[in-house]
Amino acid sequence: MRWQTAWQLLKDVLLTGTGLAVIVLQIFAKQPSDVLLVVGLALTVPSAASHAASIIGGPGVRESSPSSDAAGGQPSPPSSSSPSG
Repeated sequence: MRWQTAWQLLKDVLLTGTGLAVIVLQIFAKQPSDVLLVVGLALTVPSAASHAASIIGGPGVRESSPSSDAAGGQPSPPSSSSPSG
């Protein structure tokens, strides 16, 4: 759980912040670089994609409640390899 929090922090703050800083610097540059602008946009994509997915409820977005499991908390059926004796 701790690494997920660290990744969220890295994705939301460091990657997005760096990407936005690069974009702003390129906007105000006398001779903006296309490559740096693309790099800046690429740095903002992971955070923007996860936020967009959570807003529209896309696949891969987990609910925080355990009752939202696909199995619904039901026990799994017995395996066919066990003797039915």
